[in-house]
Amino acid sequence: MKTVFADQMRKLDRRTIEDGTPGEELMRRAGLGVADIARDFLASRGGHSVLLIAGTGNNGGDVFAAAFELSQTDLDIEVWLCGSQGQIKGDAQLHLKKMVRAGIIPKEVRSQNDLFPKTQPDLIVDGLLGTGSKGAPRGFMGPLIEWINAEGQNAFVLAIDIPSGIDADSGVAEGLAVKADMTVTIGLPKTGLIRPAALPYIGSVEVVDIGIPHEFIEDIAGCEEAELIDRSDIFIPRRERDSHKGTYGHVLLIGGSKGYTGAIAMAARAALRSGAGLVSVLTPEEVYPIVAQACGPEVMVHPFPSIGKLVVDFSKHWKKITAVLIGPGLGQFPEAIEHLLKHCKVPLVLDADALCVSPERIAAAECPVVLTPHPGEFERLFGKPVVDRWAQAKQAADLTDQTIILKGAGTVIAAPERKLAVNLTGNPGMATGGSGDVLAGLLVGLLGQGMDMFDAARTAVYLHGIAGDIAAHDFTQSALIATDMIDALPDAFRFLQSR
Repeated sequence: MKTVFADQMRKLDRRTIEDGTPGEELMRRAGLGVADIARDFLASRGGHSVLLIAGTGNNGGDVFAAAFELSQTDLDIEVWLCGSQGQIKGDAQLHLKKMVRAGIIPKEVRSQNDLFPKTQPDLIVDGLLGTGSKGAPRGFMGPLIEWINAEGQNAFVLAIDIPSGIDADSGVAEGLAVKADMTVTIGLPKTGLIRPAALPYIGSVEVVDIGIPHEFIEDIAGCEEAELIDRSDIFIPRRERDSHKGTYGHVLLIGGSKGYTGAIAMAARAALRSGAGLVSVLTPEEVYPIVAQACGPEVMVHPFPSIGKLVVDFSKHWKKITAVLIGPGLGQFPEAIEHLLKHCKVPLVLDADALCVSPERIAAAECPVVLTPHPGEFERLFGKPVVDRWAQAKQAADLTDQTIILKGAGTVIAAPERKLAVNLTGNPGMATGGSGDVLAGLLVGLLGQGMDMFDAARTAVYLHGIAGDIAAHDFTQSALIATDMIDALPDAFRFLQSR
């Protein structure tokens, strides 16, 4: 999805208003979107209390509109205003009056003595500062942001448009900033949300459509470097009634070694959940029984004598393979990787230990390749620590002429002659052993079904993050393990296909 600078978003709003949609209506739609997400969250967590905190600008107007929508429910609603009602102007004032008529009177907060909610909130909505704010928060905004962050240890924090204190264009916090669990951005995602500097503050990102005409959006250049991976960008086609297992590809996964059998098993199970028609695994003889047991009955597991004797003949037994993954739990054996780069003719995923050959070898591959390094593997492969995720991912893609998935918070996908794609699904609970193996298995399964390399990479990281978010909801971030993500993949697919 296209990301825009704050000034570009203001121009889109003005043009839409000039086209006949009143500003009051755009604000109502923004508030409705925020309220819907707030209701869904509280329902999923069994919460009942919401505290909405407004500033005196249009961001505060979104708060008032959301509070009015929530007033139609049986939720316990409280609104704080950092400032006075007399400072509210324009469309925000209209929604303030509407909220007051619905019986919600905002509490003006001006000092530490005011920071006592009527009820301990389950959800805090941050609408203090909007996209027009620059520099460090001033006045009582600072102590109020500190209070929100302290309360965020116990309550879920939802920011409207961008967390207060974050620059909407650069993503930089020049002083205190709200640390949100989710940012509900209005109209289009702001460029600052996807920049690495903002990652500690934004949480997951949801986009609220307020009806900006598509042709207006097309006329705006947006960020030329990168885009956000959004649900609307991901397409999983429905299966034809007369299809069969051969329709959905046969993927081959190569990995496993003594002490590291779980990695290839988790990748295989994720590949099964990707929708691939057939999944085969090649693993060393010494661990074959363990891997076969761990993969489950649906996976065809084959032993080979040793990694040094691994020669995959794509002209005979494996001639119907549609995608290959090598690396999980394998150990570093450059000769085997180089053999695949020379002889494989189908999409090849190099993951984990397989990231042990030179970029020049990868650039000379006879097949399209996806590399899936975390920052440590990236440094090993390209010789430099990751200090600028965007620039280095792009340079790596250009150097190898292949697709790069640079994992971590704000996973970046780079490919030659493409904008960077940034993923913001997922959560810190996914920082656990095996998470990358699940992603690699999901990715090779999508590639094996014939999906374009870049689209498969975008889809895999997005679904992987959604599965992680579902699993965290069920098991908490602290207790999350990799197999929970595999089990959550069906619900992640259902989330996409519910449109």
